[in-house]
Amino acid sequence: MRIYSGKKFEVFVEKVQLPNGKERRLEYVRHRGSAVVVPRIQDDLLMIRQYRPVISKWILEFPAGSIEEGEDPEITARRELVEEVGYEAGKLTKLFSFYPSPGISTELMHVFLAEDLKYVGESPEDYEVIETFRVNAGEAIKLLEEGKIDDGKTALALLYLKHRGLIDL
Repeated sequence: MRIYSGKKFEVFVEKVQLPNGKERRLEYVRHRGSAVVVPRIQDDLLMIRQYRPVISKWILEFPAGSIEEGEDPEITARRELVEEVGYEAGKLTKLFSFYPSPGISTELMHVFLAEDLKYVGESPEDYEVIETFRVNAGEAIKLLEEGKIDDGKTALALLYLKHRGLIDL
């Protein structure tokens, strides 16, 4: 049974049968998914400092946003890149996808690497409070290691880039 329907997600409560035959009351959020963009300019990355009212704090993160109804994740990534940091990508490469909170949400995040960037001017949503900054990739990893990046999607994207040798440290 749907108990809430909003712009970005719906909340459901229902009984489900588990693979072991047992039934369970399940409360979850149905989400269309989102796209995360890692903008790279040579050895530097563009990041944002964004105020997140749900947790009442500023966090360091990569641009990201929810997929619109029927939208391809790549289109979402391109839109969010322009909206949040003001760049268009000449090259956009899908890196990986993951579920950030599979115990409570169906959201699937798609992570992209954006390169060959051209500045066109940002246009954030009215409710977004964002500051863009450029940081060397090695410094971004240092920020993560020092606990200054506590956003999960950003931490995972940085570790992936480091592990795959996609950034110079």
